[in-house]
Amino acid sequence: MSHNREKNIFFLLVVLVIVTSLIIPVGVEAATGTIAQPYASYYLDNYSAYVYLPGGGEVQVYFDVQGTRTMDELGALSIKIYESTDKETWTRVVTYTHDSTSGMLGYDDFFYSSHVTYQGVEGRYYKAYVCIWAGKDGDGDTRYFWTTAKP
Repeated sequence: MSHNREKNIFFLLVVLVIVTSLIIPVGVEAATGTIAQPYASYYLDNYSAYVYLPGGGEVQVYFDVQGTRTMDELGALSIKIYESTDKETWTRVVTYTHDSTSGMLGYDDFFYSSHVTYQGVEGRYYKAYVCIWAGKDGDGDTRYFWTTAKP
């Protein structure tokens, strides 16, 4: 009978160690005020894009992409710019792709940043649909996302 009791105590200790190991990292993270962010993917660590309107109807879409390590290719595969007069109805006015627009991809680096420029109409709203890419050894990952609209 004492043998079963020893097994039960051992089992409870193992469970206690596992539960404690799951709880302690959360407490340490919360105590430091830092929350660890997971990778966006195996290839993409971080990415962003935004629309900038310097004036005169000019529309610039800036993007940056950070890989999880040095990538063979890194950047934007496509950027589609949309225009609106009322922020409700949007029309695509131009599409930039990496194979027809220079400067959209960087090579052999872990971070890449660039932009494209479109001549729009002063006073209209613009937003962009961006496809970013990070590739390594013949494989990679893409993410598609909208920028916020700018007046």
